[in-house]
Amino acid sequence: MGVAISRFLEKPYLSICLLFLITSVSITSYVYSILKPKDNSISEYYLSENADYFVGDIPADDSGKIDFQRMHKVYWLSTSGWINDEEFKRITDSEYIWLRSKAFSELENEELHFLLEHAGLNIEIFNEFGDSIFKYGEFSDPKYLPNIFQSKFSWVKIPKDKSEYYYLRLFHKKGILFSITIIENLIGKQTALYREIALKNLTTIFFHSFFMMIGIICALVYFIEYKKQYNILLDFSSFSLCFGILGLTSNEFIRYLFTNTQTLYVLSIISSNFVFIPMLSGVRRLFGSGSFRILDFLIYIDVFICSITTLLVFSLPFSDISHSFLISTRSFFIIFNLLNILGPIFITYEAWKRGNKEAFGHFIGFSITLLLVILEIFLAIKYNDTSPSGIVFWGVLFGVISQGFALERTLFADRQKALLYKEDLLKAEKTLKESQLKTLQTKMNPHYLFNSLNTIHALHKIKPELIGDAIMSLANNYRFISDRTDRDWIPFEEEWNFLEDYLHLQKLRFYDTIQIDFKKSGDFSSVVLPPLLLQPIIENSFKHGFRGSSEVQFQLFIHAKMIKDSVFSFVVYDNGTGIPDELLSDKQKLMSRSLGNIKERLKNLYSEFHFEITRNYPEGTRSEIEIILTSKVQITS
Repeated sequence: MGVAISRFLEKPYLSICLLFLITSVSITSYVYSILKPKDNSISEYYLSENADYFVGDIPADDSGKIDFQRMHKVYWLSTSGWINDEEFKRITDSEYIWLRSKAFSELENEELHFLLEHAGLNIEIFNEFGDSIFKYGEFSDPKYLPNIFQSKFSWVKIPKDKSEYYYLRLFHKKGILFSITIIENLIGKQTALYREIALKNLTTIFFHSFFMMIGIICALVYFIEYKKQYNILLDFSSFSLCFGILGLTSNEFIRYLFTNTQTLYVLSIISSNFVFIPMLSGVRRLFGSGSFRILDFLIYIDVFICSITTLLVFSLPFSDISHSFLISTRSFFIIFNLLNILGPIFITYEAWKRGNKEAFGHFIGFSITLLLVILEIFLAIKYNDTSPSGIVFWGVLFGVISQGFALERTLFADRQKALLYKEDLLKAEKTLKESQLKTLQTKMNPHYLFNSLNTIHALHKIKPELIGDAIMSLANNYRFISDRTDRDWIPFEEEWNFLEDYLHLQKLRFYDTIQIDFKKSGDFSSVVLPPLLLQPIIENSFKHGFRGSSEVQFQLFIHAKMIKDSVFSFVVYDNGTGIPDELLSDKQKLMSRSLGNIKERLKNLYSEFHFEITRNYPEGTRSEIEIILTSKVQITS
């Protein structure tokens, strides 16, 4: 039972169920918010569909009143539909604009309001009888006009009267764009209206926050794994951040809650202008630039045009030329944005036809986005409404999800290649190190044999009775070298016996001028080591420590022990000449000897180890190895 539960928990079933539950509740809640019964205290009112405008000011009479009945004779122009560039410029070049709006006469509730957003202008609203029902700012001096980058929000109470129209007097700086809109086109009780506006914006706030979070996470992953150069991840991160910031900064409810709307406006301008660049760059990395290097040219053009546009927008309060240029290029920017989507559609289609299956999802996503963008542009032109309707959001969402899946598959494929490359590299390094070991052993054979034969020759003269032991130890050593060193691992006891024979020969060689303390403590039955790992450390004392030493009596201590059954310790220290200070301070030079080969072997074979060479006090050298034995290694015969 326990095993079955463990296997179940290893699978992502619980996470999948939780994700499915959360997604289902979210979709259900969203559908309910659309189909739920309508609040009778709230009604929709579209200002652009119900308003006409008049360019210029209408003066008051001697009593300070404006005869709005006479204003019915004024020729009013409709705000519905596309306003051409010349008329749009005439509107912005006039300091005074009048709007005439249909009154809310069919509503009888006494506490009706609407939330008005306005920027760059002062407003006064009159009923049909000349009474002022709302006023913001003064109309005497354009110096006191609010900043066009700073949106203002005002709750306007609707009077209960018999007016057929309401009249809005707008005063702004000549030659400067301004904006005025009823938030969400809703009127009703203030509390209910506030709640409804929040609910209408909740879904888009959530999804754009999701895009921002994805962008931040991808950026963090990119910088954490900077050496791997996941440039496509950075493109995806930049696009997600731009799109998320654009959605949040242009959201009416966020602007209402945020005190510093000027910062939001600046972020909105930057993100809206540059959002296409990382998108195009990401598509280019995935599928290439396409025929005629289409994406390359689009990216260069985007960088140039978007930089110029951003500078023009920020110079609006200071330059009439910027204002005129932006108005006259409205149609161009619509076509330009369509080209930024058509380019990836063409590239992904080309890649799909060449056999790239991942391109198909991108092709569908960009195609849907294009259709929805065209629909949104059509609605904006028809109703002269520049605020986004949210239709295109779903196309972009689909495109981002498809690009995310393709990105994940690309990174997964790259990760698999990197793992295979790493495995091959480790195998190559291990083969190289073992080859170096074999070379070391080949060099060791004649050197070790030469010294051993010299020892036997010396024994022939002074201690002929020890020659038999010397030859037996030499034979055991060479049997070990020929039979065991071609293996990856051998039991500790075999390595220890080899060291014992080796030290026996060395003791015969140095005769009674050396004292060797050779011991072990602990249970080594489960310890396996690579062959010839320990012998070079001991040889280092004979080769460097005792050569040229003025000591009459050499001392060599060799201790092997097990610490807590999981740590193998091997310590060698002597009273030889020691290591010079300049060599001890230069670790690279110190490890360039055979001791360096030992450290490289330890690094390739063990995940946790410690190898250190220090001065032994009062004289000599101390070498110490500690190896954390994490698992048993199977030895093949």
